[in-house]
Amino acid sequence: MEETQLSRFLFVPEDELKSYSDSFESRARDRFIAYVKEMFELGSTDEYGTMFHADRIVINKRNRRLLDYIEVTALIDRVEVISLNQEVTERLIHIIKVEKGFETVHHDEANSKVTISLPPLTFNQQLELNDAAIAKLGQLERTFFAVKSQTGQQIKKGIENEYITQIDSAKVSKEIDQVIEHYLYNARLFAIAKREMIMGSFKPKTDLEVELYPHIKPATDFLTAAAAAQAKPPEEESEEDMTMVE
Repeated sequence: MEETQLSRFLFVPEDELKSYSDSFESRARDRFIAYVKEMFELGSTDEYGTMFHADRIVINKRNRRLLDYIEVTALIDRVEVISLNQEVTERLIHIIKVEKGFETVHHDEANSKVTISLPPLTFNQQLELNDAAIAKLGQLERTFFAVKSQTGQQIKKGIENEYITQIDSAKVSKEIDQVIEHYLYNARLFAIAKREMIMGSFKPKTDLEVELYPHIKPATDFLTAAAAAQAKPPEEESEEDMTMVE
């Protein structure tokens, strides 16, 4: 997961940050990006996203990769496959049922989509993942304040050695608080979004969750889009690599 993908969630200062604050923001940004990646991978269904990578079909007497014709999105409870070619779709459904062994397959012809229902998570599995999401948020918060404490010690030494003034120290402290507030706000949105995806629904239990819940859509959209992007097929083979079938 790259920094550019999360640009809309990153801290953008109105004015140039002091060096101590800028260093803190850089460390906080890196940890936030790692946190979002961990949230995305929590309860991952990567094995389903790559389930068609070795499959090939014959189209127009040519042996082609199935992934050249479909788009796969692996979600917690299902795999969605977009196929715009009817011949490919028929072969796809055969592969899913006969070769992959999935019994519950729904073909939405209007939207050119084939949906494979995955075995549901048990309630205990859902609770474990839900608790893991909460734990990751708590760990991120502790990390932020640990880094803030380290920065505070550096500032104290800077004041003693006259590298920084008391006035600039106060400004740095304010800037660091703004950085923490920004990243924790977005981290909480991702935590709620992930918990809703895991449990199938989310009922806010605290005043903070009530306040945040209406704003989780960007985080939910990002996690869903990331799953779709990860499931895209690799680069298409050259024409020489394709086998002609007589």
